[in-house]
Amino acid sequence: MSVEIRMLNKPEEYRQARVNSSIAFNYKIDLDSAENEKPIHNVDVYGAFENGKLVSHIYAHKYEMAYYGKYIPMCGVGSVCTLVDSRNKGYIRQLFHTIFDDIRKSGYVYSYLYPFSHMYYNKFGYGYGGSCLRAELPIERLGDVECTYDVKMYQDGDSYEPYNEVFEKFARNYTGTVARKDSKWLDNYITEKTGKSLFLFSENNVPKAFMGYENFYDKGGHLLVHTDVAWDSPIAFRNMLGFIYRLRMHNNRLIITLPESFPIELMMSEQWGVKLEREVTGQVRVIDVASALRAYPWPDKGGTIKIGVRDDYYADQCGVFSVSFCDGKAEVEKSDETPDIEMDIRVLSPLLFGVYGFEDLAYFPAGMVDVKSNTQLLSDVFRRRQTFITEQF
Repeated sequence: MSVEIRMLNKPEEYRQARVNSSIAFNYKIDLDSAENEKPIHNVDVYGAFENGKLVSHIYAHKYEMAYYGKYIPMCGVGSVCTLVDSRNKGYIRQLFHTIFDDIRKSGYVYSYLYPFSHMYYNKFGYGYGGSCLRAELPIERLGDVECTYDVKMYQDGDSYEPYNEVFEKFARNYTGTVARKDSKWLDNYITEKTGKSLFLFSENNVPKAFMGYENFYDKGGHLLVHTDVAWDSPIAFRNMLGFIYRLRMHNNRLIITLPESFPIELMMSEQWGVKLEREVTGQVRVIDVASALRAYPWPDKGGTIKIGVRDDYYADQCGVFSVSFCDGKAEVEKSDETPDIEMDIRVLSPLLFGVYGFEDLAYFPAGMVDVKSNTQLLSDVFRRRQTFITEQF
């Protein structure tokens, strides 16, 4: 049997990938749709072929994500599947290695995915990718929150610029937020086609926030579920809540996903009935350790840290990285010296991503991280940050 690992490039291959995904994840597709044979926007599909038949594939979404005030390349991994009769042959392992090689050469620094099993993707070096806050609010509790901003519902053809202006201000506060490089995402809010609505909030013609939502009904009554949100200040967020209060005649609850540490309860005078739940999101891994270290927000005060990295899956990332930093910039090079700290790639990835701080490392299982020296400097450098990623792939 011949096995080939490569990127898909033919209409019939794209179609077969969609069919295989529908089989693996148990959903229906329109087999007659011409869309099945088109490449997916901003996605490379890698496949494993047995005797010319596509039996396993991975979607590699090409994004840029916010990373401490700038954007860096990030590969979002999705639709990871193998047909049942071709499993346990190592195809996913081979596909990941090929993808990592290709995206690293193309300048990608991180990869992110939403796992069906965290332990499964641990094998490929993915570590814990953070959590978000899922808040459920009785809308009637928002009675003392006012909306003084101008509010405009998005209509097909409206300018993308005000939404982009808000989003750029919002994204720079978080790590992991995926850049919106074009207006394609606004197609989700052509209400007559999708049933979703999007509202822009402005003050003196300056865009300050936007919120998208759709209506649902369950045994608890009518509810609004937020689908997209960004704001440039706490005042702007309060104005969105004030607007939601106007919808109380037709909806009794709001469900909204927020950054993990966002204090939404402080914006309400009455908190009875508010439900706050921390939800695990995805997994993250560094693809290029040296580039991730260079892009990290180092202190202005100079210093040197030597970091030992173990990567059982992708050996190119192993070794000791010496980081010399000053004025917020860093020089990174491989070293033969003894490291100040040695850690598994599954620890380093969330540490650099900002999910954890140095003080959290003690909670990892034995053998995952070993602090040898320079403890105070490590504590000063590696701090917990604000992360927020909601893009689905």
